[in-house]
Amino acid sequence: MSEPSERHPGGRELSSYLDGSLSGRRGEAVGRHAQTCPACARELAALRAVKSALANEPEVEPRPGWLPRVQEVVAAGMRPSSTSWIRLRLRLRLAAGIAAVGAGLVGVGLWLAPPPRAPVSFQDEVRQHLVQMSNPLSDQTSYVVEARYP
Repeated sequence: MSEPSERHPGGRELSSYLDGSLSGRRGEAVGRHAQTCPACARELAALRAVKSALANEPEVEPRPGWLPRVQEVVAAGMRPSSTSWIRLRLRLRLAAGIAAVGAGLVGVGLWLAPPPRAPVSFQDEVRQHLVQMSNPLSDQTSYVVEARYP
């Protein structure tokens, strides 16, 4: 592990080390630290991979007049429109995802909910009680049924 007095270099400093633009003492210190710190060694290896991948790409010339357009946008304090479209699309995707999850939860809730109770026929209830009383010949129309709902 690195010495406690030695500070942990950040990503920009590792990139500068890889480019060879750090001063002699600091470059040596970052190199020693990267040899003893697994996290910095991994980050340095990743930066090397990116640098070699970019080195194999052909150079691309920007469109004519791109610099004045960028300067106008920066002077106006506005962000480029491409980032606002990206953010809008991300927000819409997030909203659609939340709506889909909500609809799915409502569907599962309806599917798991118990079926509604059938309406009670009080005449059938009275007939059942009379049959249970073993008095099928009694006058079934003379009983009054009081319904109380819970």
